[in-house]
Amino acid sequence: MTTYAEPRADLAALTLEPAETTLLDELLRDATQLPGPLEEMIQTQVFASFAGRLPARLRAGIESFRDTPPDHGLLVVRGLPVGDIPATPAAYGANVLGERHASSLLVALVAHPLGGLIGYEDEKSGALVHDVYPVSGDAAKPLNSGSTLFDFHTENVHHPVRPSHLGLLCLRADHDRQAATMVASVREAEPLLTAADRELLRTDRYRSRFPLSFTRGLAEDERPVTEPHPVLVDGPADSPGTRVRFNMHNTFGTDPQAQAALERLNRAMHTVHRAVRADRGDLLLVDNRIVVHGRSDFTPRYDGNDRWLRRFYPYPGELRADVLVRAGGRVLSKDSYARA
Repeated sequence: MTTYAEPRADLAALTLEPAETTLLDELLRDATQLPGPLEEMIQTQVFASFAGRLPARLRAGIESFRDTPPDHGLLVVRGLPVGDIPATPAAYGANVLGERHASSLLVALVAHPLGGLIGYEDEKSGALVHDVYPVSGDAAKPLNSGSTLFDFHTENVHHPVRPSHLGLLCLRADHDRQAATMVASVREAEPLLTAADRELLRTDRYRSRFPLSFTRGLAEDERPVTEPHPVLVDGPADSPGTRVRFNMHNTFGTDPQAQAALERLNRAMHTVHRAVRADRGDLLLVDNRIVVHGRSDFTPRYDGNDRWLRRFYPYPGELRADVLVRAGGRVLSKDSYARA
């Protein structure tokens, strides 16, 4: 599907004032002195007290977004300090910033009011903060390291423990300022569907292949597939409204009627979508329960100045010990699917 990813004008951003940016810079410098690996640090009371020192408007904005998200399901924050940024890496899996970099600590602090970071052992080796940049060998693949159109998807559609939110912090924009993060909310798209489609999308007539980012090195016919699941579900009593779960590259209907309804849902998402072109210091927070997201195509140069984002997954629920890599940790194990 072709989408013209033109930014919509109806997305107000929370833009930090210079004094707030200075306060945040000081907080990040103090946070570099905290002991321990990031996975342990973020679960301490000391780190919670640091998160309580976020600029008041920023913390209030995050908490309001958490408790009463707008129908479009997106929060944009501008003017965040991201520290010194080296050349954009060229190879997949390069870890050039580390856990004490300002951007790593920043996303951990932002994620704290949303429940804290989680990671997955079978994606980026369990990292809690991901580097997203184009890799030449992945250009045409539906991956965060690609540069062609990445159609709408729920983050980690295949996993029973999906992040409640997705965070994207921009360290460097693409050369031509063409790359756009596209977001579309089921709250705005569902009214465009017929009653029959809404009912069909709530049935267990869909399955999802494990995404490429979780199955690198596997052939297409070796990628696992989920048990049947619905694409639309009704939220719990304390958080009513429709929720969505699909990935247009990996989710498929188990019969022609179900597949056709899924494609009509995706067209509705494209009809209502918004697009944001992020610059250095811009943060996008997406409610992963009601919003699908994607990325427009762009042209990387692989010259050290390509687009570079930091991605992170907040999760507010309890994580049982038997689904984790290590007791008390925040990284889900490779064999957690059946138990989660």
